[in-house]
Amino acid sequence: MTIQKKIDLRLLSYFQTTVETGNITAAARALNVAQPTLSKALKLLESQLRVTLLVRSAHGVAPTLFGERLMRHARLVTAQVGAALDEVESLRTGAAGKVTVGAGPSWVRRMLPEAVARLLQERPGVDVTVITGFDNRLLEGLEDGQLDFVVTERPLSGEDVDYTYRELSRDDLVVCARREHPLADGRRPTLEEALAVRWALPHEATLARRKLAGRLAILGVAQPAQVLISNSITFLMNYARRADALVYTTRSMLATPEAVGLVELALPDLVSNREAGLVIRKGALLTPTAEALAAHMKAVCAQDSVN
Repeated sequence: MTIQKKIDLRLLSYFQTTVETGNITAAARALNVAQPTLSKALKLLESQLRVTLLVRSAHGVAPTLFGERLMRHARLVTAQVGAALDEVESLRTGAAGKVTVGAGPSWVRRMLPEAVARLLQERPGVDVTVITGFDNRLLEGLEDGQLDFVVTERPLSGEDVDYTYRELSRDDLVVCARREHPLADGRRPTLEEALAVRWALPHEATLARRKLAGRLAILGVAQPAQVLISNSITFLMNYARRADALVYTTRSMLATPEAVGLVELALPDLVSNREAGLVIRKGALLTPTAEALAAHMKAVCAQDSVN
């Protein structure tokens, strides 16, 4: 006997609110329903799916493994339904619509501001929100339905099954340092020399950091022993301009004001390819406003595909 392949969105909403509040009483209050009604609805949902979704205790409720998986989809359903209602309302009232996009550090300096400027010139009433950060945090926001799409580095092979990808640019990740760094004396430093000095890097979960770790693993050498970590590429670049530290960033970043005084080191074994573009939840439908911004991003990047 198979589970019926339909679900009451009201029950899904009740479940989502209960997980988010962690308490049935609080959830009932937020939903403006009686607590017995909510409890009955949750049991009905569990009965329909034939799994236990919530673990109840004196401290409240928490999702089981089944509940965690359903919660992930519940957030996406809520986001997609919300986008659909916003789009219909925009058509009804003649409003211009809205778009929320996440962008990695390099994109907020060059390509994205130009694309947003073009969008707002074309559609002055559009509501645009830009969230910045490193790729791992942005993809979490995409998965939760908070973002329409993310402009960032392409997810690694095997980790991209939940996304649709539209390429915008290609570049290389390289090792950089200030001109006064002992290893920036015009010669080709050895890997041993490079790994013996301080590095300034993003968090280990970021794709750039993982690619560097992957290159070092392939070469059979240890990871840098001295690492300064920050979630701000601006801080990392400015720190490297003032201290003897190596940074791992895109070659095109060397053309930005934050990188004045930094040079690429001759460490070809550590160079990694970097593809970047629009990352969208698989199966998600972009609103017309989001599609318009995506089109402008493509047009801007067509003029300069390195970022």
